Amino acid sequence: MSGVAIDPASSPPVALRGRVVSLDRAATVLDDGVVYARDGAIIDVRPAAAPPPAGFEAVEVTPTHGTLFPGLIELHNHLPYDVLSLWPVPRRFTNRDQWSGKSTPQYHQLISGPMGVLGRQPEVVPAIVRYVEVRALLGGTTTSQGIALASNAGIVSHFRGLVRNVESTGDPDLPPAATHIADIEATDAEHFLARISGTQKLLLHLSEGVDRPAHDHFAALHLADGRWAITENLIGIHCAALTAEDFRVFAGHGGSMVWSPLSNLLLYGKTADVEAARRAGVTVALGSDWSPSGSKNLLGELKVARIYADAVGIPLSDLELVRMATTSPAQMLGWGARLGSLEPGKRADLIVLAGRTDDPYGQLVRATEADMHLVMINGITRVGTPGLMTSLVPGLQARANVSAAGEQIRIGGRTRLLNLAQATADARVAAVTVAEAERRLEAALAAFPAGTPSTPRPLRAAVSEVGRDGEVAGSLLAVANVVDNHMSPRPHLPLRGRLTGPNLPGNRDAELLAMAAPLPLQALQLEPLAAVDNPGFYEALGAADNVPADVRQQLRQLGEAHATVIH
Repeated sequence: MSGVAIDPASSPPVALRGRVVSLDRAATVLDDGVVYARDGAIIDVRPAAAPPPAGFEAVEVTPTHGTLFPGLIELHNHLPYDVLSLWPVPRRFTNRDQWSGKSTPQYHQLISGPMGVLGRQPEVVPAIVRYVEVRALLGGTTTSQGIALASNAGIVSHFRGLVRNVESTGDPDLPPAATHIADIEATDAEHFLARISGTQKLLLHLSEGVDRPAHDHFAALHLADGRWAITENLIGIHCAALTAEDFRVFAGHGGSMVWSPLSNLLLYGKTADVEAARRAGVTVALGSDWSPSGSKNLLGELKVARIYADAVGIPLSDLELVRMATTSPAQMLGWGARLGSLEPGKRADLIVLAGRTDDPYGQLVRATEADMHLVMINGITRVGTPGLMTSLVPGLQARANVSAAGEQIRIGGRTRLLNLAQATADARVAAVTVAEAERRLEAALAAFPAGTPSTPRPLRAAVSEVGRDGEVAGSLLAVANVVDNHMSPRPHLPLRGRLTGPNLPGNRDAELLAMAAPLPLQALQLEPLAAVDNPGFYEALGAADNVPADVRQQLRQLGEAHATVIH
């Protein structure tokens, strides 16, 4: 599958009618418009009263009775971990070293330990892939960070499935980004500067925390000769310790940022100064981080960002928030000419929300998975209402427990049909229905024996990241405690005579084993796919002491509203 796009550009012609929220530069909204798409691309966007473009004269217009948006683009999500539940964070931390270190045994018992076991089970890995991709789709995410796999020989590659993978696109118009760098690039200033001065965008964790050690991670980018190891290719994830002056420096050298407010609040009680970042001219995107300390998908993170901005008085409009999940990440990746808005010539990645409200951007921010009536990627409809799916996918029928096309699921008390058929699909994932994925994961999570060690010895992986993309057969998940491929998701440049940042490279086997806690793994439960079906998630957030009280209260109310949707 190396070099193959998520779907061949051969999608049938479609014409979708509804309110069209283009997210173009002028933020054009057509109250009654039609999006015309064919062969993976948007051909045109016109008022419904206008004649169709050439070649669409005989194409039946499908009324969506809803509001069309570009698909959501997420630049920070550790997808495999999205099979785990929210972690009851035991105390307030000030940097990443604290909660991921040996002083916090609960982290290894409930997060890294379970993934270290699940990621080695050949029948569970395809179930994880199926589950987390569908969870992303249900929230309208059409592009995300990918799932890294490792063969038993240690070669690491990226899985390419239904959702676009920023690390492996198979599309020459969408150059892939990197999320890891080699140890030598992470620890040597000249090597790091050379890497970020190339042509590839790098999504790297930066200043994960709110104290001086976290800030040192950024300060180390200021080299001894006065240069800054920052270019337009550096996309910093979190940036929670940066000051207003730091953001001015960051913007001045072309850096951009991924903001994950919920994860930061849960772990540190604070988040990045996004107002200072925006004032400085830093382009900001949203990312949900992962389920253990973040939102269930990007749709949920939009809500947290709205609640937080209102609580602390950040002047962020709903339009600006929606751009953080559409046009801004596309721009940051260098994909702005091909993705992020509904315009002719761009990829046909779009979502349809039920109905319309006066403010379309507020409608998206407030939407739940139950409001998602259609998700399309590269011109292929992937999930939606039975009516829309059967009208747009020839031969699709509603059937239970069918892996490729037609499987029914219930979201917020509403029926949705899935179309998971994919010409480039991995055979082992294609054979797994959502129901079967849930069954395997429920069994695996419940089966952790009391004596299972929480940190198995990691596999020593090959240095090269080159692998045959998409091959799940015989693969392991390339996550911590499963493989060590000498790659780092963050720079560790020296400052004051020592390397900076958490999870320092070096003797990783010894480091990981030293972090192993005596706590045994315990049986876990699989959460519902959608946040709208999981009001307990918001109840737990409402009880999270690290989160500011006014934000907690509104999150608790959000859970109550979701419970109303279910019933």
